[in-house]
Amino acid sequence: MKSIQKKNSFIYLRNKKRIGYAIYGNPKNFPVFYFHGWPGSRFELKNIPLKKKKCYVVAIERPGYGLSDPIINFKILDWPKIVIEVANSLNIKKFSVIGVSGGAPFAMSCAYAIKKNRLKSVAIVCGLAPHDADGMSKGKVGLLLNYGKKPILSWVLLTFIRYQLLNGKLEKSFIKWKNKIPLPKSDLKLFTHNRSIKLIKNFQYAVKHGITGVHRDAKLYANDWNFDLKKIKKKIFIWHGKKDLTVPVVTSKFYNNKLTNNELYIKSNEGHFSICYNYMNDIIQQVSA
Repeated sequence: MKSIQKKNSFIYLRNKKRIGYAIYGNPKNFPVFYFHGWPGSRFELKNIPLKKKKCYVVAIERPGYGLSDPIINFKILDWPKIVIEVANSLNIKKFSVIGVSGGAPFAMSCAYAIKKNRLKSVAIVCGLAPHDADGMSKGKVGLLLNYGKKPILSWVLLTFIRYQLLNGKLEKSFIKWKNKIPLPKSDLKLFTHNRSIKLIKNFQYAVKHGITGVHRDAKLYANDWNFDLKKIKKKIFIWHGKKDLTVPVVTSKFYNNKLTNNELYIKSNEGHFSICYNYMNDIIQQVSA
């Protein structure tokens, strides 16, 4: 299939559904697929100072986010098949993946289901763990799981949030978000006016065409993933900020205990956003080496 190298575009899967993606860096480098958080989009990496001459990152949107069409009855284990289709369309033979926050379960599904001749290694950054893991019932991530357990209520709430995001002023939207979600100093100092606008725009792109993706993922996070982490043999790099107030660091300790082939990196002064900002280039190089 002919290679597609537009910076922001979509491909059609065999089922005629679109998957949105954005390319960052130089295709001459080793390819890395990036899985966004919750909510998130192909533009999530615009807030990261990527060294584009040294990377080739393809950020792809899960079904129902951004440009990607919804897929009925989509499950976490359906994601690896989609990733392989995207890789084939882009003429990518072997690759690594990075899953950030809500993208971590989907990165782990790739580690579980994709063969070694296609998938080199995996990194999860401040990643959500299975719903019954320590820490997943607390704080903001516990609230997210609670949304997933109440699908009708969460549909109403997410519809209201989407309306506010798409119709409110960007600056006011960010102030409201920042006031509702406590952040450590390491995260707060990142959010200059420019970065704040990019963050809200990323949230807007996530729900631009509806809330199907964010609503479905909340339900998936709140239920069993239907695969055994202990059966994963591929190399997994685990990164987390000790100051993270969004996804508690104990989730990464859970992964460290469950996975047989992993390296754990806990950064003492980093939060949920700052670890991505300060270490994403290192993580990309790590999974590319």
